[in-house]
Amino acid sequence: MKKLKWIILGAVAVLIIGLAVGYFNLNSIVRQTVEQQATTSLNLNTKVGGARVSLFTGNVALDDVAVASPTGYQAPLMFALDGARVDVSYGQLRQDPMRLEEVVIDEPRLVVEHRGGKLNVQVLMQQDAQEPGAEEPLALIINRLTVNNAQVVLRPGLPGLAEEILVPVPSFTLQNIGTSEGAQNAAAIKQVVMLVMTKMAAEAAVSAQLPPEVQQLLKGNIEDVARQMATVYGERALEELTDKLPAEVGGVLKDVVGATKRGATPGKAIEEGIQKGLGGLRDQSRDEKQPATQSK
Repeated sequence: MKKLKWIILGAVAVLIIGLAVGYFNLNSIVRQTVEQQATTSLNLNTKVGGARVSLFTGNVALDDVAVASPTGYQAPLMFALDGARVDVSYGQLRQDPMRLEEVVIDEPRLVVEHRGGKLNVQVLMQQDAQEPGAEEPLALIINRLTVNNAQVVLRPGLPGLAEEILVPVPSFTLQNIGTSEGAQNAAAIKQVVMLVMTKMAAEAAVSAQLPPEVQQLLKGNIEDVARQMATVYGERALEELTDKLPAEVGGVLKDVVGATKRGATPGKAIEEGIQKGLGGLRDQSRDEKQPATQSK
């Protein structure tokens, strides 16, 4: 009887050790997979400090995610976040595309640099993904993505900016990401990152901390990025973003969405939207200059 007891205890100990080893291996696999997929999709070196998978729910937590800057830009990191939580079940992890109920990103930090007439955000949007390796590109659909306590760092080199400025960004939520027609699987992670970056940059562009010329530069570049996003990810991707942009930026882009719905190409749509915005400014300026009609 005593011998049987020790056999049972030994078996339980082996099982626990096996589960622990499997658990840590699973965490390592998730961390490596996120690193590889993000590096391939963004074509920028991406590192993940750690990953934790819940054995009971399948939920995933990521720590210390860091994305390098494009070639030629000085900041070591373009984008970094302290942590992210993913609400997903084991069944959803096996789906293709993978459907995530909620993603929460904590304290992301976006560094905005200007070089050779372009912002690093523009360069990221323009460059193609790396050729995928043995693993299939990860396709994502995210029902709800919340970003908390974000910051945008604007570095000297932007025209009109003599010193670094740190701009806090209010928390925000984006919904139904990855549902646009024409979205490419290989760009799924990039689409999520571009939506978050563009929203953060747009919020920084309307900050009273910035000189007017810097505000205008950022707004113009955000419009350019949005045009490219509409081309690559489809009208829905642009529409889901403009609903969350500040009015000073989103107003022009909503005109772009309207134009694409009328059948204009994304390039023509952005042109129509900007012309409409400029036309409104010209009308306002003309009204201000015209003398008031005196009543008789």
